[in-house]
Amino acid sequence: MNIQPQIMHNGRFITPAEATIPVFTPALVGSFGVYETILARHGKYVALVEHLERLAISAQGAQLHLAADIDTLKRWCYLLLAANRPDGLVRVLVLDLGEPRADVFLYQATYSPPSSADYEHGVAVAVFHGERALPNVKSFNTLVPGLARKAAVAAGVHDALMVDRDGNITEGSNCNVFAVIDGELVVPPPEAILAGTVMERVIRLAVEIDIPVLRRPLPLSGVTGWREAFLTSTRRGVLPINRVGEHSLGDPGPVTKRLHEAYAAWEETALSS
Repeated sequence: MNIQPQIMHNGRFITPAEATIPVFTPALVGSFGVYETILARHGKYVALVEHLERLAISAQGAQLHLAADIDTLKRWCYLLLAANRPDGLVRVLVLDLGEPRADVFLYQATYSPPSSADYEHGVAVAVFHGERALPNVKSFNTLVPGLARKAAVAAGVHDALMVDRDGNITEGSNCNVFAVIDGELVVPPPEAILAGTVMERVIRLAVEIDIPVLRRPLPLSGVTGWREAFLTSTRRGVLPINRVGEHSLGDPGPVTKRLHEAYAAWEETALSS
């Protein structure tokens, strides 16, 4: 992931050398910060408003005073694209640097989506026992997801699904997880996870195409009953899972394929509007 040269701080462009924070800041020591990562293609954003609204909710949950409103943040996001390049991942950071109002940084990075083979055959995931604090807040406290990613790398798989203290699968290290069980699309309950913008869109699409959706816990002990599964995130869209730990699911099933196609079609429509 390469960082583009133009970085923004509170609406003003700065150099990468200026994009620093002191080591004693609450954002670093106390994880008092929230963020969003937004996909841009061809000079347009995917679900920009949804991301910024979730950023505002996370800031409120972390007791950060976000001085910039949604319209101002939108304008900054587009200024950043114009200053750098029309494609990439834009990260918006809201940090407590010890001032009455939280500071806002924006930067843009290149990214590589999963391969066509990953979408055709699915990816393997490991299992990691750990849970995030305040899962509904997308905060800087990413120690547990970071350890989950390390576990995935060590296992040579795409990602790791996190398992909470009650033995339920909640989410991936930076993505949501869906399972198909007895013909129903099952998603963990809202209070247990960070609701991704792609996850929310996929649920709406499933309802539109008459796929039943159920919000309930996903016990790790029930993985052998999964018929299909997939991950969702800004970078992945709908990415099939072909193996969870030692349990094989095989190539993507019909529900996963339908939702992958439906989400891809929606994203193209959103970018062309």
